[in-house]
Amino acid sequence: MSRRRQPIIPSARKRTLKQDLSNIIRGSHRIYENRTPIQLLIIASYMNRLKFIETINAQVRWDEKHCKFSPGVLAQLLVLLPFVSALRKIPLSRIHEAYSGIDLELLVGEPIDPLELNDDLFARLLDRLYEADCSKLLVSISFSVRLTFNLPENIVLHSDTTSHVLYGDYIPDEGTIPPISITYGFSKQKRNDLKQIQTGMVTDGDGLILFSCPLDGNKADCTYNNEVILRLKEIYGPEFSKYIYIADSKLLTKPNFDSFTQSVHPIRFISKIPENFHKKIAEKVRVQAFEEDRWVSLGHCCNHPDPTNSSEYSVFTKNVSVYGHPCYVHLFLTSDGEKKTQKAIEKAESSLKDLVDALLKKEFACEPDAIAEINRFKKEHSADLVNAILTVQKIETWKRGRGRPGKNAKPPVLVVTWKIVTEGIQRNEPKIDEKRRKASTFALLTNIPPDDLSSQNILLHYKGQIKVEHNFMLLKEPLVAATIFLEKPERIMALMTMLYFSVLMHGILRVITHIELEKCETPPKINSNNRPLVRPNSDTIIWILSLFTLVSGEDGYHIESKMSDRKGQISTLFQLTRFDLDFI
Repeated sequence: MSRRRQPIIPSARKRTLKQDLSNIIRGSHRIYENRTPIQLLIIASYMNRLKFIETINAQVRWDEKHCKFSPGVLAQLLVLLPFVSALRKIPLSRIHEAYSGIDLELLVGEPIDPLELNDDLFARLLDRLYEADCSKLLVSISFSVRLTFNLPENIVLHSDTTSHVLYGDYIPDEGTIPPISITYGFSKQKRNDLKQIQTGMVTDGDGLILFSCPLDGNKADCTYNNEVILRLKEIYGPEFSKYIYIADSKLLTKPNFDSFTQSVHPIRFISKIPENFHKKIAEKVRVQAFEEDRWVSLGHCCNHPDPTNSSEYSVFTKNVSVYGHPCYVHLFLTSDGEKKTQKAIEKAESSLKDLVDALLKKEFACEPDAIAEINRFKKEHSADLVNAILTVQKIETWKRGRGRPGKNAKPPVLVVTWKIVTEGIQRNEPKIDEKRRKASTFALLTNIPPDDLSSQNILLHYKGQIKVEHNFMLLKEPLVAATIFLEKPERIMALMTMLYFSVLMHGILRVITHIELEKCETPPKINSNNRPLVRPNSDTIIWILSLFTLVSGEDGYHIESKMSDRKGQISTLFQLTRFDLDFI
């Protein structure tokens, strides 16, 4: 006897849902609600405090009578675009889709139907932004950030470059000189098969962008540093001398050094010393430091040290003269140098083993040829951390004719060959000691006297270079500028400037949140899985904010949470991000 299945009685909630869907399908019910992600609301309030729209409108050429939307409004929408979704790339032709269902009046101060946002509008905007001098637009706003948000002064400047790959040939029109050269160069994304441009960026000690500009795809870092130093001199004037300019080893060239020192107000700098700089001064100081063994312990030299993971540092400081100017070498010794050395030895052993295996398969007609090959191999790998112990072995083989021997068969012939055999691999102790010294030490050069800035602060300032790298990571997120598809170099430069503004907003959000978190007696438990929120990066903060949506409709406004256990956290988030309703 078969059991008949009982009909499922729908709940009241499902019956209501079915009725609403049926009405929507028949067109008898319309949805009037807009849903605006909270992170967009907060970033828009930051931009309004900076008077972003007004500044763009004042500096960009436009006709108020003939333009439906001001360039400032369209530019603000471009800057906000990366905060809509970080999961996909949004081309200019589909911006209206990205903003669909979002209350744009809350973001730019005037009602806009997303369907009116087309790629022609933004293409013309990029042309106008380029005409207005993109880097000038950025500086006019970035230099007001600390005053606008009441942030403490910071005299540290971090500078670095990165590359952006582009698809296409990008052949300039005949008789025209493009503003930047889209060409092949050293790709930091390991895509040497594609043309590229670069970004040069200067941030303060908190990672807030101060100056940034697109560069030629093959621009050398040493040339960039020289050019940006001259630009910063123009921007800061005599006050530039109170700042500390920090960059990687490409900074230390004779022309750049002259830019620092040959002026009424010398520029203070910190940089890692290249091995071949100024008659190998870093190696000379390194040898002296290990000979004298007068290291000064600094302990865990971090702003927020973790004894279980942080390295310990010691320092050896020496006064030197570089191109006739007094400077100071700070040679730092790290506790993780032995780990790096051991990994290098293991890698060298693995590589040498493969080469030796190939060598052992060779045969030689005479002993001198085999010995010559051994000598060649040893000479080629004399600087390796490990060496192979190689000898020559004589091989005697009786060679007989093929097939069954006949009556008058030739006697067997003794064939003598020579092969190379190995008796193992031995450590090259002198090279290992040299590697250990280099792996466990690095040298920084500065013109700041130790009495004015201690070795520990020199190291902490240089470690801050990671903040520029973090900005580059944001700049290359899938949505933003991992690859660029615009055709005109002028529009590429303008779009990159809007993306620099987006990264600046990331920095403002992070810095403000960190300051407010330090005021809390205990970190609020609003991180993932309700863990304590401690020094979050901007991506983490935006992820938490994205869990909340401002719903606006005919019945007014209310905030919804995607997770029921987080409904009470929105007030804490508004406090941590300094959200101000007066700027919406």
